[in-house]
Amino acid sequence: MKKILFVLLALFFLSIAGYQIIRYQYAPTYQGTINITGLEKVVEIYFDDFGIPHIYANNPADAYLALGYVHAQDRLFQMEMMRRVGSGTLSELLGEDLLDVDKFFRTLGIPKHATWSSELWLEEGESPWKDATNAYIKGVNQFIAEGNLPVEYTLLGASPREFTIQDVHSIIGYMSFTFAMAMKTDPLITKMYRTLDPAYLKVLSIHTLPEHHVIPNHYPDRNPETNSINIEETLTALLEKLPVPLLEGSNSWVIAPSRTASGEVLFLNDTHIGFAQPSVWYEAHIEYPGFSFYGNHLAGVPFGLVGHTRTHSVGLTMFENDDQDFFEEQINPSNPNQTIYNDGYTEIKRRNEFIPIKGKEPVTFEVKESIHGPIMNDVIPEIGRLTSNPVASWWVYTLEPTRALEATYKLAHSNSIQEVEEAVKLIHAPGLNVMYGDKSGNIAWWAAAKLPIRPEHVNSKIFLDGSSSKDEPIGWIPFEENPMAINPPSGFVASANNQPDTLANGLFFPGYYYPGDRWDRIAKTVSSRTDWDQENVKTLQLEAINENHPINALSMIEAVDPRLFEGFEAVQAALKSWDGSHDLENIAPTLYYKWLYHTLHGMMVDELGQEDFENFLRTFLYIRSVPNLIRTLDSPWWDNQSTEAIETRTEIIEEALKKSLKELKAQLGSNSSKWYWEKAVVLEHPHPLGTKKPLDRIFNVKAPSVPANEESVNKLAFELNDSGIYRVKSGPAMRIIIDFANVEASESVLPTGQSGNLFSPFYSDQAEMFAKGHYRPQLMNESMIKNTAKRKLVLKQLGTN
Repeated sequence: MKKILFVLLALFFLSIAGYQIIRYQYAPTYQGTINITGLEKVVEIYFDDFGIPHIYANNPADAYLALGYVHAQDRLFQMEMMRRVGSGTLSELLGEDLLDVDKFFRTLGIPKHATWSSELWLEEGESPWKDATNAYIKGVNQFIAEGNLPVEYTLLGASPREFTIQDVHSIIGYMSFTFAMAMKTDPLITKMYRTLDPAYLKVLSIHTLPEHHVIPNHYPDRNPETNSINIEETLTALLEKLPVPLLEGSNSWVIAPSRTASGEVLFLNDTHIGFAQPSVWYEAHIEYPGFSFYGNHLAGVPFGLVGHTRTHSVGLTMFENDDQDFFEEQINPSNPNQTIYNDGYTEIKRRNEFIPIKGKEPVTFEVKESIHGPIMNDVIPEIGRLTSNPVASWWVYTLEPTRALEATYKLAHSNSIQEVEEAVKLIHAPGLNVMYGDKSGNIAWWAAAKLPIRPEHVNSKIFLDGSSSKDEPIGWIPFEENPMAINPPSGFVASANNQPDTLANGLFFPGYYYPGDRWDRIAKTVSSRTDWDQENVKTLQLEAINENHPINALSMIEAVDPRLFEGFEAVQAALKSWDGSHDLENIAPTLYYKWLYHTLHGMMVDELGQEDFENFLRTFLYIRSVPNLIRTLDSPWWDNQSTEAIETRTEIIEEALKKSLKELKAQLGSNSSKWYWEKAVVLEHPHPLGTKKPLDRIFNVKAPSVPANEESVNKLAFELNDSGIYRVKSGPAMRIIIDFANVEASESVLPTGQSGNLFSPFYSDQAEMFAKGHYRPQLMNESMIKNTAKRKLVLKQLGTN
């Protein structure tokens, strides 16, 4: 017995020793001194209790070089994944399974666009944003050359190459793609237009409906420019292979001094992004003479896309404007290398893309482009199944080089609301709602995008005619007519991915907007009082209530025979009295979502097929259309086309209820009073290597259950399904609250942790906080930071004392 005990103890201590050795090889360095080439003076970096670096430098170049170094030591593998997505080189590192993803991004043109943007960047003269970017890249490369590389590279048998400006532009291109909702939606809508009676489409909300909530505009007094208009397998399955999350939505609202207890601006932002480990944002606080900034940075991008100084704050949500059209081309019958265009023909351009593949021979494939853009049939399966004609993607983002680096630099370094607006003008795509508040009491919202003017007859949600120029955009809306609100009389600005009101020119700009349930809750709640502060506003930011779902539920209850609920009276009563809350102890959502799925499936799968039905559930169209689908009594969707009988609304909803109750009884037991929402919700933040067992147990971050929901302010989204288990796929990627009465007391939280390094103490230390709705400080006070920091890293120029 003693020998067994001795052996077990020896194994225990050996495992601890082994872990410490491995940790020493791979963990980030948070304290001590590191010699860095290229520094002008010493840089001090203090890491707070959550691993956020507070960088104190004597000049911008040293500050951004230091940022690049610490960003890389915490997030290098994330940078690797993002640059490979944007450059179409995932299969070189991860293998043949990612080849289709690489082909898709190369066909779409993001690597080509990154090359173009980088060539022009290198030709430009010196500028502060260019110097800062170059310094950041030097810092990343210093870490690649000399730091402890993350363990993922060892597991993959790979090593990282140097970081370049092309990589930065590739990452920006990937970020821009994630907003391109048209690729996920337009093929499905086009199929419906071509195969279904118009009565079916009238029930859907393809365009914004009168009952949807719009964001009011409030334009400043100024003279518009006189020469402003210039005439000029499924995809979803493919995207699920991506090792990085997609940006999906967001909330932000800024409350004017007239509505706050402090008499100063109150600023909030929570960007909605696919959950992953590490989470998207990397926080960093930078100080050098004349500059003080606390930012949320995208991996591989030097300037915070969301952040604040001591005098102003900038946040983001998705604008969701329609900036991509699909043109169906017609081939010249006499020449397959040409398409018909007006009274003549145009040549199809071709280029070969060379893709290296891990463990395999490289693949060369051909990308074809018509006059309207790259032809997408071979990389978007839904298009290939819909038509044999070439379908080209016309996308605003690829029409001109990006100026995102200049824009984000200027957003952080601006000194007035006017300078911020000038920076916003530089963003041509993707569409962003830029939210603003400052110490002077100004609040603002700008829709940042280059908006095309389309002919009046064009429905941009369906494939357009590429055989002539009649469907093409005819010009651009000037920025001054974009949606915006500057110091509106309401005392707040808010955006939640919903439709902006008509523009200054009277146009209702098309897009893939959400119905405005979140915006309405925010607007009504903010308008209800004038004493908002940093504490009481948390209740709204964490609210998991949707007012539309109970109306849907009552409509369904009223359609069925109440005797179907015999034995399940508890959940029937809960659903009848439901206020739309998704608290974990609630039982109403557990039945509602199961019942909703089976109802929609019974209505739509006969027309769409299972695959396209599931695609429908993943688009904005589903969220916008549910109320009409459920509540319209004479909808043609109710009839099942696969039967001779004509089914009614009652029959479909009753059959869905029977299935739902039977399945929930098997899943959760016969006592419906214990069908707690908590039992149906799962939250796990997946790491790129976590798709392979047993690496999921090592790299993925599991979190407690959260109040998962559709379209509540605290949106924690999942895919509707018939399993009764709802895996939360996306949600707030941070929750920021800033009261300009005391900027140094601002708060936030990340979904998992600051670091993406498995051996960092900050890998998952915020996961439970986030799930439970807690916050932690965004420190900016120098004495507090330096006196309380337990970890200090000093960067020195190589060769100095």
